[in-house]
Amino acid sequence: MLALLVLSALQGCSRPYASSDIGYSSAAAKEAVAGAQQPARGKYLAYEHSVTVDAAEGEIKPLLDKLVAACHADVANQCTLLASGVQGGRESSANVRVRIKRPGVDKLVALAAAGGEVASRHTAAEDLEGPIRDNAKRLDMLRSYQQKLQALEAKSSNNVEALVKLSQELASVQSELEAATGAEARLLERVNMDLLNISIQSRTQRGFWSPVKRSLSDFGSNLSEGIASAVTGVAYMIPWALILLLVGALARKLWRKVRRQ
Repeated sequence: MLALLVLSALQGCSRPYASSDIGYSSAAAKEAVAGAQQPARGKYLAYEHSVTVDAAEGEIKPLLDKLVAACHADVANQCTLLASGVQGGRESSANVRVRIKRPGVDKLVALAAAGGEVASRHTAAEDLEGPIRDNAKRLDMLRSYQQKLQALEAKSSNNVEALVKLSQELASVQSELEAATGAEARLLERVNMDLLNISIQSRTQRGFWSPVKRSLSDFGSNLSEGIASAVTGVAYMIPWALILLLVGALARKLWRKVRRQ
């Protein structure tokens, strides 16, 4: 009877993901999301800011270094450097990507603007309400399922077969709980923290004569590429020209023969 009770409980509780109404009752999730609420900000919105700054050619690398150093120093806003890089050559540029609390966004943008001129600024928001609620619901059901399994395990101390099955199921539930908890942490981090992308480019890239200068500087290479293309075209045409001449000569000879007859 005890084995039948355990098996029936396992069947009745197996993966409780199709339960009734959606409820956001994860305490940790509620507190973290509540702490992320700020005036004029959505409750479950994850913000990403993109800023483009025009700077002098020689100021691109120093400005990038200032932004990276400021991010490392901004402990209060938990700034984390995600990516940074410089592209040299004829037209220099740099970019930096950070994850930071909302107050720190304006500080970094102001620092970037002080080293150049803000050419564009764009903010996008991703609504994570659905994923956060669904994940919290899943966590609640997994925890409830885990408690039921633990209660059954305590009652089945003398049934070896049932204990083995319960242990396997508990291990599986624990693994899923850890995965869901990690997903919750990542989602709440996206809500509580903003992403900021700052691109720095030289002013010459946006100048009126920039396209003309690029064309003049590329004139030699473009000319050589054009000559190479022409030579390649002639090389392809020569065999076809020979074939056409041969076909034309045969057709002419055949036509003369027909006219004589």
